[in-house]
Amino acid sequence: MLIYKNEFTVPYYESDVTGNIKLPSLFNIALQLSGEQGAILNRSDQWTKAHYNYTWIVVEYEVDIQRLPVFNETMTIETFAKTYNKFFCYRDFIFYAENGDELLKISSTWVLIDVDTRKVAHVEDEIVAPYQSEKIKRIIRGHRFRELKLEPTCERNYFVRFNDIDQNGHVNNSKYLDWMIDMLDFDFLSTHVPQKIYLKYAKEVLYGVSVKSRAEVVGEQSFHEILTDDLNAQAEIIWRKNDDL
Repeated sequence: MLIYKNEFTVPYYESDVTGNIKLPSLFNIALQLSGEQGAILNRSDQWTKAHYNYTWIVVEYEVDIQRLPVFNETMTIETFAKTYNKFFCYRDFIFYAENGDELLKISSTWVLIDVDTRKVAHVEDEIVAPYQSEKIKRIIRGHRFRELKLEPTCERNYFVRFNDIDQNGHVNNSKYLDWMIDMLDFDFLSTHVPQKIYLKYAKEVLYGVSVKSRAEVVGEQSFHEILTDDLNAQAEIIWRKNDDL
């Protein structure tokens, strides 16, 4: 597998009140890097659409966090497409501090969908060959999520705006996490940082609809759902207090 690396310095507008990088920004940075590698290997989003009428979407993330990057910190991020099978591609992103320490790791699962039908398409060898990924037969099972209780800790409605939509025509995947984190209060977010995030996308959300964000907090763990008429996304986050770092 080919490894692609690039540096990123955390700007003011991507950091929160604690000085840490905003959580949704981690996914935006990851998507940027995967796109850069695809372009270098002549497998850009434009190439995939022109040759197959397909586009890549992420269906699941698992994030292990040692420490969040902070404002004005320059980090090195490396990404590589590890393995793939008939339906899924598995890609990792590893964020390193300037001294070489690992900050966090994002493991992601991707699928190809047909731009017109919005249905999952088979992963053709030609599309992923330049990444030099290993082809496997087995499907790697993700995290098993539990349902929220009938009476969640809190819930709130959001209207999908133009700026919530990405070039694939649906809600950008980082926006789901934004809606989820918004359920937690200021005191909790200003004194806690995540150490583990599981995030799964079940059904895409399009422009102009209303979504409901529901959350349940149990101790140092939060459980989240994004719903329209169906379940669209769910997450589980394990938190720790800032003074535990």
